[in-house]
Amino acid sequence: MDEQGYSDLLHSSRELSSFYLEIGAAKSKVEVVKILYGYNLSEEAFDEGFPDLSKAVQDLPDDDSTTA
Repeated sequence: MDEQGYSDLLHSSRELSSFYLEIGAAKSKVEVVKILYGYNLSEEAFDEGFPDLSKAVQDLPDDDSTTA
């Protein structure tokens, strides 16, 4: 079992679950970048470590100003 991949990015299963929930609830790419910043995670590391989430984020609008 290779636990090293995620352990460099997020330190616990609780933190990983929280990360997935926050990214899943994001309504814009700007919001995702803020979440990544909060987890000290670069966009490049996000793309490499979480390819499925990264792909889902691509469908989000760039910002949420259109919903205001």
